Amino acid sequence: MKLACALASLLLALSACSDGIDNNRLRVDVIEDSPREMAVSRMPLSPASAYLRNATAQGLVAFDAEGRVVPALASRWIVTDDDLGYIFRLQKTRWNNGRDVSSDEVATALRTRMVDLLKSRYGSELANIDRVLPMTGKVVEIRLRAPIPNLLELLAQPEFGLIHKASGSGPMVAERISGSVHLRNRLEESDGSIGLDEKRVILAAQAPSRALARFALQQSDLVVNGRFEHLPLLKATQGNEASARFDAVPGLFGLMIVGDGPFLSNIANRNALTMAIDRPRLLTSFGITDWRETLTLAPETLANREQIPRPGWASLNAQQRKAEARTTISAWEAANGQVRPLRIAMPRGTGSRIAFARIRSDLAAIGLDAERVTYAQTADLMLIDRVADISSPGWYLDQLSCDATPICSEKADALLDNARRALTREERIRLWGEAERELIATRNFIPIANPVRWSLVRDGLLGFAQNPRGWHPLQYLGREPT
Repeated sequence: MKLACALASLLLALSACSDGIDNNRLRVDVIEDSPREMAVSRMPLSPASAYLRNATAQGLVAFDAEGRVVPALASRWIVTDDDLGYIFRLQKTRWNNGRDVSSDEVATALRTRMVDLLKSRYGSELANIDRVLPMTGKVVEIRLRAPIPNLLELLAQPEFGLIHKASGSGPMVAERISGSVHLRNRLEESDGSIGLDEKRVILAAQAPSRALARFALQQSDLVVNGRFEHLPLLKATQGNEASARFDAVPGLFGLMIVGDGPFLSNIANRNALTMAIDRPRLLTSFGITDWRETLTLAPETLANREQIPRPGWASLNAQQRKAEARTTISAWEAANGQVRPLRIAMPRGTGSRIAFARIRSDLAAIGLDAERVTYAQTADLMLIDRVADISSPGWYLDQLSCDATPICSEKADALLDNARRALTREERIRLWGEAERELIATRNFIPIANPVRWSLVRDGLLGFAQNPRGWHPLQYLGREPT
């Protein structure tokens, strides 16, 4: 009731509205819990800044509207027979300052960017890049120490958009007008100048409730970066549910064990927590059909993943799992005393409160209590909600390494490192499989579901497509699919 009243007040405050949609002038709001000014060089990129960098500073390759890797600065590429070399032929194009793009400049910008990103979430993959070399003419070669099977997916990420002397190379040009960021598609003129298409996209970062209220009042045409914690706002804002589009994104959504006290250091207790969560009950609390429970660390259908059996408790129903978990907890408390409430770090938002209420109820059923804390506070468990950057089993294992949590497996980390250095696909898959089995046995992560990402799309909007990355490049908006 409080949420509905708050949104009703905001709708009244944003009372000026418009009718229909103009594909020549589109308004895109990116949901951010704490909106701030967009900055394409700040690390890590905020969601709105990532959209801005992706539009104005393309990399060698990019994602299209459907999430496929497509040419960007590079018009085409080949991979050497040993999988240790990627050779990119650059398009004849210009930086936004009108200067021709050269292979020397691209190689230098890419090397600089990779150094910047070594301490980011991409660092473990970048460690296998040996050299970036400009070749004769419009050619750049990336030499690897060991194969990186998903290198193109990596290079298509917004963070790999290249900037040379403060200029990107499109596909769009941004300007600030009255405090808003306006983006227009680049047109390269025959005289060497950069022209601009008449179509424009007005980009803004908005708090969740304001973004949904603006959409309801037709003050925006597209809202992106909706997450699970924002889902209740759809029901509270009249008319928005019908405009929601869900992306079937892979990744991790579950609870990572981050406390290492006596109770959580016991593997039987961690296993009890994993069995206690009633996944279907939690997910159906949100009233959507696009959310699926998961019982494994990496998706069972993921390419290059060994077929690893589901955990033994997967064959039990929810009541049987809870009964077994309750027995474990009772035995622990009989020997060690009552367990203090478990602190669970979760994001802000109404959806987060709903999820926590379900988890707390499940834990109460096995004799445990819980309290919700922020990510800035000390926690025992932490909700992880991440879309996979690349389609690799190694990505999932890397999220649960000893760099991420004190409850971990050094053996799994060593196997993952060996997999990165493996020279054959068969050896890599085998090592990934061994590492995943080690992490399953460690019980340092409680898988719950696939992540959920959603957008609000105005009827008549051209160029938007649901895709398995939850990413919707701005340069395609307002245009008929080609």
